[in-house]
Amino acid sequence: MNKLTQIALASVVCCFTSLAQADTTYSASFALQGWLPALRTGSPEWDGPHSLPGEWRDGGQGYATVNARDLLSTTINQTTGELEKAWGLPNHAFMHHAGGPALTMGDNEAHIAGGTTNERSHTSANASVGQTALNAGVTLTDRYAEAEARATWSRSFSLDAHSSFTFSGLATVAINGDSNPPALATTFNSDDFSFASLTLGDLSNLFGRVSTTIAAEIWNIGGLSNIFSYSVGPGGLLALTMTNNSDSVLYGGLSASSYVAVSAPIPEPETWLLLLAGAGTIGFTARKHQRAVALPAAA
Repeated sequence: MNKLTQIALASVVCCFTSLAQADTTYSASFALQGWLPALRTGSPEWDGPHSLPGEWRDGGQGYATVNARDLLSTTINQTTGELEKAWGLPNHAFMHHAGGPALTMGDNEAHIAGGTTNERSHTSANASVGQTALNAGVTLTDRYAEAEARATWSRSFSLDAHSSFTFSGLATVAINGDSNPPALATTFNSDDFSFASLTLGDLSNLFGRVSTTIAAEIWNIGGLSNIFSYSVGPGGLLALTMTNNSDSVLYGGLSASSYVAVSAPIPEPETWLLLLAGAGTIGFTARKHQRAVALPAAA
């Protein structure tokens, strides 16, 4: 291998190394301020004069899901010029739980152990649905990765005629160590009559790297409108209020989710050009060497 080829290889290895360094945490959570709204449960232990004008119609569902795979290397295909990524083994964990204490969200946890001494995965991910909180997180060590952590809860309810109640809690999202800082914002989405959601999340990425959402839907609308209202308070306090101005009972569902999604980065333009230049130089010198060998000796 001549000196030019060695320099080219060094540039490619340098770029590969820069792509494989990370020490970053991503997290999202939602925490009730006490218990779930005190709708009637059918249990004398929980029901009483304090109960709100409606009912919990089931015990609720909680899901905790995590997926991850490490990025082992990033190279340029010398023939096609395309970026190629080599991935480690995929990791997955999932837990589902139905029911639980009457005014709680459940008890589930899914976890992928990571760390530089873990042979299967250097990336750790966790998701949990606790009695009063949802949590999702991903931690990168010395490798980039594709990873996802999601904690979700849902439960159906009924709301008595001419009444209302509020579903609320503290949302927290954070990214530490990433060169692309989060652009956090709270967004409200609603169709005015059957669905509404309130989300605290990262808007710097098309799909959002970290987010926490609370949502509500109504199943028997009956021509009603202006059912939903919301408020955003200090410290990430999110609140959705459902109001029934009709003479009939409304039926619907509540949900909450905390979500983290991490993608392996696309090389910066300067890095991409350096990779291409390195791969091109290697290919050129290799072809030049081959031609030199193939030429016959002069007579």
